Amino acid sequence: MLQAKTKYGSFVTLAALTKKEISLLKEREEFTCPTCNEPVIMKAGTLMIPHFAHRSKSNCPSSEGGEGPYHEKGKLLLYQWLKHQQLTVQLEAYLPDIKQRPDILITINNKLVAIEYQCARIPVKQICERNEGYLSAGITPIWILGSNRLTQSNRSYLKIDQFLLQFIHQFSTALPLMLFFFCPNSLQFITFQDIYFSKTQTAIGKFYTEKLNQMTFKDLFKAQFFSKNDLLQFWKREKRSFRLKAKNRLYGRELNWYQWLYLKQTYKEFLPSVIHLPISSQFMMKTPPWDWQSRLCLEIIDPLPIESHISLKSCQHFLRRHIHHPKAFPLIKQTVNPIHQYLQLLEQLDVIQQVSPNYFAKKSSIKFYKNIEDALAGDEKLLNLLIANKIRA
Repeated sequence: MLQAKTKYGSFVTLAALTKKEISLLKEREEFTCPTCNEPVIMKAGTLMIPHFAHRSKSNCPSSEGGEGPYHEKGKLLLYQWLKHQQLTVQLEAYLPDIKQRPDILITINNKLVAIEYQCARIPVKQICERNEGYLSAGITPIWILGSNRLTQSNRSYLKIDQFLLQFIHQFSTALPLMLFFFCPNSLQFITFQDIYFSKTQTAIGKFYTEKLNQMTFKDLFKAQFFSKNDLLQFWKREKRSFRLKAKNRLYGRELNWYQWLYLKQTYKEFLPSVIHLPISSQFMMKTPPWDWQSRLCLEIIDPLPIESHISLKSCQHFLRRHIHHPKAFPLIKQTVNPIHQYLQLLEQLDVIQQVSPNYFAKKSSIKFYKNIEDALAGDEKLLNLLIANKIRA
C-alpha cells in the first residue's frame, strides 16, 4: 500500500517524501493500515517505490495481492496525473460499506469513479465481485491494465483471453468497446477501441497511444471508430485466412465444429459467404463467428422453403449454449443481441426479411460453393458490395 495512517489519524504517502523525511519518520512514527488498523512497516529500498506492508500475513480485506513495484509505480503516477488536473481524487480510499479499497477514487459532479490499476492475473470471480461491489454502491468502476498484460499480434490485432475480456468497457451505446493499458516505465497510455472479435481470443480494433502527460482524464472517453471501409478491408483478410488455413491438431469446440460440418456433408471451404461476418457484439458469444453463424444458417435458415418464417426467439433458443449472459459484462452498456444483429445483417444481404419485431421471412436461398476458387471470389464480391454500400442499409 502507498498510504498508511499515523496514530493521530493523518495519512502519509511515502513516495511523496524525500529519503531524509522517510528516515526521520521511520525513527519517530508508527503506522497502521487504513483499512484494518493493523500495524504496517515501511518498505523504502532503492529498487521499488516506497510503500507500506503488513508485518505478517494479514486478513486485511483490501489486501493488494502482492502486485509489486510495477503496480505501485503505475498507481502513483495515475494518482498524480489525476491530481494535477485539479480533480477531487483519493489514493487507496477504503469504502467500508462494500469493504473495498480502489487504487484511486475520483469524485466528479457528485459521482464516484473507482480506478483499478490491474497488473497481475486474478480470478475472474474476484473481478466480478469487485465490480458488483462498486455498482451496488453507485460507483462507476474503470479498470486500467498494466501494459505487461498487452499481447499485440500486430498493429490492429490483440489477443483477448477470458481474463482480459472482463475489462472491456462501454460507457454508453454511443461509444465503442474499449480496453485501457498503461505503462509506468514509458508513461504510455494505450486504448484499444471498436473491438470486433474475429476468433474466440483474437480481436480487431483501433489502437490509440498517448503520453500520460499529454492527455486528460476526459481523453479516456474519446471515441475511435473504424470506418466501414477499413473494417471490411480487415475482414477480407480474415475471410481469406479462414478459407485457406490448414487444419492443424483439432480439439474442443473447434473439433466439434469440424465434426458437425462433416455430418452436414460440407467443408469450411464451401460454406456460404454470408457465414463468418463481423458482429460488434461478438464478445458475447462463446464460440467464434464462423461456428455459431454457420449453425444458424445450416440448421435453421437453409432447410426452410422461401417465405417461411423464422423467429428470433427460436434462433436464440437454438444458440443458447453459445452465448454468455449479458450480466457477465457489467462494464458494458450494450443492448444489442449478437444473434439479432446477425439476422439484421442477413436482411441487408437479402437472405431474409423482417416482417415483425420478432419474425423474419426467408427471402432467398443460401448459396454454397463447389470449389475454393469460387468461394474466395464470392467472399470478395460480398465484402466489396458492403464496402461500396450497394445494398440497402
